[in-house]
Amino acid sequence: MMKKSLLVAVLLGFTASFVANAQEVKIGYINTQEIMMLMPEISDLEKQLADYNAQNAKYLQDMDAEIRTKYDKYEKEKATMSESVRKIQEEELMELQRRLQNAYQTLQAEAEKKQQELLKPVQDKLINAIETVGKKNNFLYIMELQAGILYKSEKAINVGPLVKKELGIE
Repeated sequence: MMKKSLLVAVLLGFTASFVANAQEVKIGYINTQEIMMLMPEISDLEKQLADYNAQNAKYLQDMDAEIRTKYDKYEKEKATMSESVRKIQEEELMELQRRLQNAYQTLQAEAEKKQQELLKPVQDKLINAIETVGKKNNFLYIMELQAGILYKSEKAINVGPLVKKELGIE
């Protein structure tokens, strides 16, 4: 009888402890895109990307101008060219066009890589702030709002203001 009472008391204590812990579960959500756009580093990053892209655009414009100049010259002179010279000129123009296409694709890929490279420290800073807020405020989870949360209870907590405070942007 005493063993049963002790067992019941232990089970009740465990259950009470479990229920108390369950009530402390905090789940938060955040719109990281919104927070990131408010971070002061973003305006500098956007300027760096704009400068980088402007340099690449200038390079492509110069290549395109060179092709147009050579094409115009070809058009003016093709009537007086021999068949073999005309074919050589046409092949050169096609090669220049291929080079322009390749340069465009390469520079576009490099621009994406540059953007990711520049964003990484900003993203890391944001993630660190989210982790700090999560630890300081005992959140079990903090979910990305834009990831498609299908249901959000009124008890769910928007941690955006806490993260903004942690980052010093509000």
